[in-house]
Amino acid sequence: MNLTLGDLAARIGAEIVRGSAQLTLCGVSNLEDAGPAQLAPFTDVNYLTRLKLARAGAILSKRGVDCSGAPRAAALLICDDPEIAFLDALRIFNPPIPRAPGIHPTAIVEDGVELGTDVHIGPRVFVERGSRIGARCVILANTVIGPDCMLGDDCFVNPNVTLYPRCKLGNRVILHSGAVLGADGFGYKFRGGRYVKVPHAGSVELGDDVEVGANSCIDCGALGPTRIGEGTKIDNLVQIAHNNTVGKHCILCAQTGIAGSCTLEDYVTLGGNVGLADHSYIGKGARAGAKAGIAGRVEAGHDVWGVLARDKRQVLRSQALTLRLPELVERIKALEKRADISKSTPEIED
Repeated sequence: MNLTLGDLAARIGAEIVRGSAQLTLCGVSNLEDAGPAQLAPFTDVNYLTRLKLARAGAILSKRGVDCSGAPRAAALLICDDPEIAFLDALRIFNPPIPRAPGIHPTAIVEDGVELGTDVHIGPRVFVERGSRIGARCVILANTVIGPDCMLGDDCFVNPNVTLYPRCKLGNRVILHSGAVLGADGFGYKFRGGRYVKVPHAGSVELGDDVEVGANSCIDCGALGPTRIGEGTKIDNLVQIAHNNTVGKHCILCAQTGIAGSCTLEDYVTLGGNVGLADHSYIGKGARAGAKAGIAGRVEAGHDVWGVLARDKRQVLRSQALTLRLPELVERIKALEKRADISKSTPEIED
């Protein structure tokens, strides 16, 4: 796709402050790699060196930011929010692959399945009885949708996804390859020297605009649903156990593991490889740094770090003191040596 700079600026809400509106662009890239027919973003003043060396045909920056270091050959666009504007440009030059409505001949859609308008069902997809697929959904190859599942409108399900029975998805949900929703929770009772499996008759419910990364798993509840709130984004390789409630617009980064019956309020952020013990509670807007281990309660708005998660300020202070340990040890040795000398020196009598 080719667009003039003027057309692109109009579509992303940017203003041309230098360069010709007739410049033809064919795509976008970063500052290091963009060529003369591409748009590049300058959204961080720490990248000033990269800006000076850029070969991009056009550069997009924030209104009021000094871009005097940009090469004179590059056109310059400005706007109030260049990060979002650049994402719009990225979508314009890289539109989704079109998926024609219809059911592939190798797909199996059982009797009693309700399909909305303009649904695309790819090769070897299996949709079981009683399920409903909303309008304009795309279901790609080898996906299995179990009985009595409900998908809202405009969902996009990538290849090799598995939905166990009774899963419910809101509108515009994205599931990446290998995601598994609704498997039994890891529940057992120890009796008579053996583990007895706890049956799981619950479900999984995802709100509108939820995205689940590749090879992530969300287990069904034992009796009721495991719930994921509207707008929450789940990275790859995340495990969410049974009976959990995750609020709206949360971020769960890769390799996070959440044990059963936890509650995350809205706008919680969990960094990579965070672990939550069962029945933990994370308050609204709280954040946990990578590898934090949480067992219990984190109040709203708090930041916790560390394998044994503690208040962020305490952890940073401890780390700063740790760096001074060699110096402190030498000072202690010197004080001890002086103390020994003073003890061995006879007192002078008047």
